[in-house]
Amino acid sequence: MFSPEHLVSLKAVVEEGTLLAAADRLGLTASAISQQLTRLQQEAGQPVLVRRGRNVVPTDAAAVLVRMASQVEQLDESARAELELLTSKVSGPLRISSFPTAVVGLLAPVLPVLRELHPQLRPSVRELTPEASLAALRRGEVDLSVVHDWTDHHMTLPFGLTPLELGHDVVDLIAQHDHGLKVGRNGRVDLDDLGGLDWVDDSPGVFSDWLLSALHVRSLDYRIAAMADTFPSKIALVAAGAAVGLMPRLGRPDLPDTVVALPLRDPPTRRIMLVHRDSSERRPAVASVVREIRRVWAAGSD
Repeated sequence: MFSPEHLVSLKAVVEEGTLLAAADRLGLTASAISQQLTRLQQEAGQPVLVRRGRNVVPTDAAAVLVRMASQVEQLDESARAELELLTSKVSGPLRISSFPTAVVGLLAPVLPVLRELHPQLRPSVRELTPEASLAALRRGEVDLSVVHDWTDHHMTLPFGLTPLELGHDVVDLIAQHDHGLKVGRNGRVDLDDLGGLDWVDDSPGVFSDWLLSALHVRSLDYRIAAMADTFPSKIALVAAGAAVGLMPRLGRPDLPDTVVALPLRDPPTRRIMLVHRDSSERRPAVASVVREIRRVWAAGSD
């Protein structure tokens, strides 16, 4: 019988590309991984990895065993779900990944509630980008991920993952309190009226592309005066009068008196989602955490 541990190690090597990366992912040494693969190869009776230059390349036998490893992981999760269903208590470990502002705006408020409702549940949080979250979820490193994409730019989820949409996170313009910008009767700012300004932009990505495209389409004069990805950095730059910027509402800290958030006409929005593996849908722990995150989101949207 093939060892499930050996199969999972092979799957990690194939997905990560190197023994070192697989060892880091699994919390093992490269030597331990190598020994497991040697035993697995002996059990299979044929090579599972072949060396090509400095890299190792999976064989056809490896593809078969990796597929088996995925089935083993699904069986493990199904077994966990069945065991959890035998008891009325939500318990055991549950690993959650999230992008930074959802850690602040969703998970931090949820964790104390989970401790009170389910004292035997042991949640852990890992801060990751949405792309890294989905990869970790698919690899079985986390059980539930909070991710986002953009309303005009939906991501494609890997096979085997189930999304649950929470809603849309609206983006506002942040500027100095005495900004002097034109504000409409509805209290909103029109991007068409924002020519000749200095901006703080994100690192290259979907959000930055949206801003630059919006400015170009409107033929507005502008200058990117700064690039910053964290909310405190953007707020500090705006407070210093260096630029104006765009900032979503979820997880946004309180603004100083010198900075205001101005709603935009037709603003960009982030789509916030909870994602879990298909095989974990029946786990009471997953369902309980999803329910509490939904409650916090609904309270913040009121």
